[in-house]
Parts: sequence; structure tokens; C-alpha cells
Amino acid sequence: MLNRVTLSTAQHSTPYFEKNTTAIIKGVALVMMFAHHFFTFPEWWVDGIDYPILKVLAPYFREPLKICVPIFCFLTGYFYYYNKDKSFLYSARKITDILIDYWCVFFLFAFIAIRTVHYVYTPINFLKEMFALTRPTMIFCWYVYFYYSFMLIFPLIVKALSKNIHFDLFISTLLLPVLLRVVIKILGIFIVNSTIEQVLNNLALWFPSVLVGFVFAKNELFEKISYYNISSKAIDVFLWIVGLLCVPMGRYFLPSISLNFGVLPIVHTKLTVTVLLDFIYAPTFIYCLVNLCRVIELKKTQFVLKQIGKHSLLMWFGSCIFYNNSKSVFQPLLYWPHNPILVLIWGLLICYVFSIALDKGLSIIKNIKNKSFFRTS
Repeated sequence: MLNRVTLSTAQHSTPYFEKNTTAIIKGVALVMMFAHHFFTFPEWWVDGIDYPILKVLAPYFREPLKICVPIFCFLTGYFYYYNKDKSFLYSARKITDILIDYWCVFFLFAFIAIRTVHYVYTPINFLKEMFALTRPTMIFCWYVYFYYSFMLIFPLIVKALSKNIHFDLFISTLLLPVLLRVVIKILGIFIVNSTIEQVLNNLALWFPSVLVGFVFAKNELFEKISYYNISSKAIDVFLWIVGLLCVPMGRYFLPSISLNFGVLPIVHTKLTVTVLLDFIYAPTFIYCLVNLCRVIELKKTQFVLKQIGKHSLLMWFGSCIFYNNSKSVFQPLLYWPHNPILVLIWGLLICYVFSIALDKGLSIIKNIKNKSFFRTS
């Protein structure tokens, strides 16, 4: 039986899920990210660390677990819509917030690398890593340059979106990736710069998930999908769990589609655009997870995931120590429990404690910065 759920005709001004549920989503995504990094790249392990079964399974779980990235992308775009200030000043505030967190961890880990393995930084490489453009120390932090890149153009892109959802989805999922690929091809004629190509390439791959998050919020798509609910709690739980298990596997069987546009007249080379289908997988996964949290209440599990989600950024940064230029020193510490499940829990615990140790001080610094330069209360 289907029960019809009445939707308010008033302008929707709040997200489909509240702050605590958002933290749970981030917590789940970070657990998946840690599993992705810890177990699906055997080539990253130092001598003495070996999990034969995981080596066999790694190719099958690598892509499904990577859904964590578009989840974070989608959430960023989704909540950007609900922020009233969509100016460049707001972007500058958010960019400097994430850079302060990043710089604190980077300077600390750079000092550790110099002291433990006598790593030598050239001035130019140190400066580039300050903005995540090279990452021997902050190996997982490509998202930092991706974040400040799309936040700088977000205010302009938002103005290009219309009231037509079909047009907005066309811009977000197809037109923008194609235009970025064309720019890459044209720039390649005049300059050979792998850094610029790297930035534009990641924008073409991941920015669609950010923009689709914005379009979802703008058009209340989660609410419209929820227009009908199944009355049986047992069936609800079953469907949401099946969704959470099956949706990530879409990245394994069909991670993307490739569009061949033939030869470009200007550059005389073929243009092939790869479009990731994460703009479908990420919101579907989030929708299943949100509704599962609504029909079953596992207080202890949800509390742990909320704590992880609230500290996800610093935990993400902290996990770099196990795979960066100091990994020969710190990776044995991570894999000390030997059992993969215990390794995952142990790694989360280490990074959580690390995050707690830094969070308060960094929050004070960011508050002072925002009051001084952005006049926030």
C-alpha cells in the first residue's frame, strides 16, 4: 500500500535533512574513504604489510568505495543553495577556512617529515603544496585545490542557472564538462602546464556532482521523490539497505559514460568527454541513508558516525600521515592490529584524537579571521 504524503506549497527554505543527519552522512562517507585508502591500494603499503585476500578484492571495491568523494561534493553544492550569501566574499571566507585547517596539518606533517625521514622540500614545491598543487606530504588533499577552484567560480555559475530544471541539469552534467575539456585542449596549444590541466580536469570530473547538489536543493527534488512512502517499516528498511549496498556498485559496473565529439576545428584533435555518473549515485545513496536513519534508530552507531562526520575534514587531512613521505615510519602503526576491521577502527580512532587535539585552536583562529576580515559575528 502507498500512502500519499502532503507537501507544503510554501517556498521550501530548509534542507531535506537536518544537521545531525548531515554529520552521519559525512561520517559514513569518511569511513568509506578510509576503507578505500587503507585496503584498496596494496601498492601503497610499505614492506612488511601484506593482506593477500585484500589484494584480490581491491579492484572490486576500489570504485564502489570512492563514492565517498561525490557524496562530499554533492553535500557542498546542496547546502550552498541554502546560504543566502552567494558572493565572492562568502567564497573567500570558506576558502580561507579550509586553507587554515590544511596549512596547520601540512606544516605539522612537513616538520615531521623533515625530522623523521630527512625529507627535503624545494621552495617552489613547498609553496605549491601549500595550495595542494603537489602533495608528497598531504597526499589525499587534491580536494583542497578542487574546492577553492569551484568556490571561486560558483557565484558566476549560479547566475547562469535558470528556473528550468532540465536546462540546469544540462548545464551541470553535460555543458560544463564539455566546455572545460575544450578549454583544456585549447590551452594545450599555447602552454604545457600539467598543474592547470590537473585543476581543470578535476573540475570537469567532479564539479557536476556539486552543481547537481545545488539543483536538488533549488528544486526540492528529495522532497518530491518522497512524495510517496511505503507504509511497511520492514519493507522500508530492506529497500534502504539494499540501496546502500547496490548503489556504490554502480561505480564498478558503470562509473561513467564517454562522449565523442569528433575533431575540434581549432585544435584539430578529437574531443572525448568522460562524464562521471556520480551525480546520480551520490544523491541516491544519500537519500537511502537519510531514510534509513529515519526508520531505524541505532543511537550508539549514529552517535559515533556523527562525531566522525563533525570532524571529517581534519580526520581526512590527518590520514595523510600513513601514506605520505613519512609512511615508512607511521604506516606500521596504522596496520598494527593486523585484522582489517580493527585496522579501520584503529585508524579512525587515531585520526579522531588528532582532530580533537587541533579543532578547538583552529576554530578560534578561524573565528578571529572571519571577524577581522569578513565581519562575521
